[in-house]
Amino acid sequence: MTSLKTTPEAVFNGLEDRVHFYFCLLVAVGLSRKQGRITSNRQKNAFIMKWLKNAGQIATFRQRASSEIVWLRGEILRHPPDRDLEPVLMLIYRTASEMRRT
Repeated sequence: MTSLKTTPEAVFNGLEDRVHFYFCLLVAVGLSRKQGRITSNRQKNAFIMKWLKNAGQIATFRQRASSEIVWLRGEILRHPPDRDLEPVLMLIYRTASEMRRT
């Protein structure tokens, strides 16, 4: 059996890009909520799905965050439509930001 070895370089590879990706997503969600376009978790999830679709068409995100886009879309589709994904996004963003500082 092959064992997976995780090196510090592998963990931190692309970390800055992921932090930027989650920052952009959280800002977009916050602005949309402030503008009154998001008033429920269902609307928030629909907004995030659309945002992820658009992000997948932008070369920078497609190259550097495609695994995050696929994973987040799967998370939304796998859970009830009223699940609030924002706390998960915040946790990922904060954790990645802290890892970047160490």
